[in-house]
Amino acid sequence: MRRLVPSAAWLVLFNALVAAALCGVCAVMLLEMRREIDERAKVTARSLVTLMARDIARNVELYDLSLRGIVDGMKEQRVREADPELRHMILFDRAATATNFGLIALLDSEGGPILTSRPMAPFNARDREYFQHHLRDPSPDLFIGKAILSRSSGRWGLPLSRRVSHPDGGFAGVVVGVIFLDHFEQLFATAGRQAGDAISLLTRDGTVLMRDPKAGVGTNVAQSQSFQTMRAAREGLFDGTAMIGEDQRRFAFSQVGDLPLVVSLSVPLETIYAAWWRKAITLGGIVLILCGATLVLTALLRRELIQRRKAEQATARLNDELRQLAVTDPLTGLNNRRRFDEVLARDLRRAQRMGHPLALILLDADAFKAFNDCYGHQHGDTALRTIAEALVRAAARPGATLCRIGGEEFAAILPETTWIEAEATARRIRAAVIANALQHAASPHGVVTVSLGVACLAPGTGSAQSLVAAADAALYEAKGGGRNTYVMAPAPLSGPRAA
Repeated sequence: MRRLVPSAAWLVLFNALVAAALCGVCAVMLLEMRREIDERAKVTARSLVTLMARDIARNVELYDLSLRGIVDGMKEQRVREADPELRHMILFDRAATATNFGLIALLDSEGGPILTSRPMAPFNARDREYFQHHLRDPSPDLFIGKAILSRSSGRWGLPLSRRVSHPDGGFAGVVVGVIFLDHFEQLFATAGRQAGDAISLLTRDGTVLMRDPKAGVGTNVAQSQSFQTMRAAREGLFDGTAMIGEDQRRFAFSQVGDLPLVVSLSVPLETIYAAWWRKAITLGGIVLILCGATLVLTALLRRELIQRRKAEQATARLNDELRQLAVTDPLTGLNNRRRFDEVLARDLRRAQRMGHPLALILLDADAFKAFNDCYGHQHGDTALRTIAEALVRAAARPGATLCRIGGEEFAAILPETTWIEAEATARRIRAAVIANALQHAASPHGVVTVSLGVACLAPGTGSAQSLVAAADAALYEAKGGGRNTYVMAPAPLSGPRAA
């Protein structure tokens, strides 16, 4: 099959490239949108965690100032000996009695209360973790213990405590205060978390102190890979498995100042890209539909062009066949008289232009009317086809044109053929016809024979009419001389010859 016309091929290629470019641009845009959403989510998560960590650290610091004020105040003898009401006003500032802050108590070395920020029933804290810690550890640093259930209010809180020491360093007691976990819950509620997000406050040992949503409060997640990652740095951002659950999340975390606390925000990865996926599906779908329509139209156009080309080729083949039929003898398959005239004129012009000789052989079946009368026209057609086959065997050569120019007349146009070569060809044709041994009872030779007239023009001389006339005269002479022979028309320097 022929190739498509160049314009059609380029159109198909151009449409394919346009569709590919459109898909490429869409992919780049979607990837850039995804990158921007991802970066925006990271910035938002970092900012939120940093703000919460600072807020919690500031609250703890303010509360710790109250604890340190009590420790420092108890070192002053005048404070210790002051009137109880005055001493209470000196040691317990407004922060100590804030709504979200629990009881602040000064405990003696046995765990009993010496002073409290609010009136309450007698209690003993010797069994508390923070009391045992300060009893063993002489460090004056702030200690944040595990969440406890307040005995006075029944609310969960985070205990903050400092050791009170005698002038000689001996253990004198503990000052302790509680920040209710409800306070952190309020902070988390105002953080503006999205559905599916989780904000957690954890200790450095992995205990979940507060979480929004509340599921998992009190759970220890120290063995989870995500918490291990958070414990290895003060702050950061990473993707990992949820500490409570199995879904994949993005974690933003920060240590709360210098405190052994960590604030963590975890966002499900699927929610980060949910909006992007909606846009990607919509935009991608539109682009795919457009590209698909382009490709379909291109395919239809290509099919139309191919069908058109096939129709053109079929028409061309039909025209070739018609042209061939117009110049072909239907009985023998040789060229007809029309083709003979065209080729003879063409080959003569070429011979004159190139300075080459041109030979013409005319042959006629001997006593053919008598053959038809004896054997019938059907056998006559067979005889003509046999003569044509013999002519092809004996005279076919590059450039030769073999024709049937009449009822029983044939011709061979032989370009670039000399007088001697033409004579040899005529001899072969005569012998090939006799070799067929086609019976002819009405012929004195007993088989079908032919008579031949041969003419040859020297380079640059003569015309088509003179060449035909010379060959026809030679043929007439051969038939008058007894048939089954060939006669050569006179060469430029010689007369006729017969065999």
